Amino acid sequence: MQTALVLEDDKDIRVLFTEALEGSGFKVIAASTVAEAIALLADHSPTIAFVDLNLPEQLGTELVRYIRSQARFEAMKVVVVTANRQMQDSVEQMGVDLFLLKPVSIAEMLTLAQRLIS
Repeated sequence: MQTALVLEDDKDIRVLFTEALEGSGFKVIAASTVAEAIALLADHSPTIAFVDLNLPEQLGTELVRYIRSQARFEAMKVVVVTANRQMQDSVEQMGVDLFLLKPVSIAEMLTLAQRLIS
C-alpha cells in the first residue's frame, strides 16, 4: 500500500484530501504544521507528499527543503498545493514534482498522484 503525507493547515481541506486519498487506496498520514510533518516522517516513508505552502507558523517550503535534503526520501514525489501562483517558479527549483493551484479538483489530484507514482 502506498503512503501519502498531507500537510495542510485548513482542517476541512486536510480531511477532504485524506478521505479522497484513502478512497483511492493510499495510507495517509496528515499534519497541520511543518514540525508535525517532520515528526511523522521519522516513522514513515511516504511515496508522495501533498504540501500546502501558506501555513501560519512556517512556510511549507521548509518541509520541501527537509524532504529533498534527506537521502531516504530521494524517491518521494512532492506535490505543492497552494493558492499562491507566484510561488510556482521558486518551488519548482526546489525539486517539486507537481504544482497544483487551489482550488484543486480532487479527481484531477488523484489522477495526477497515480501518474506520478506509477
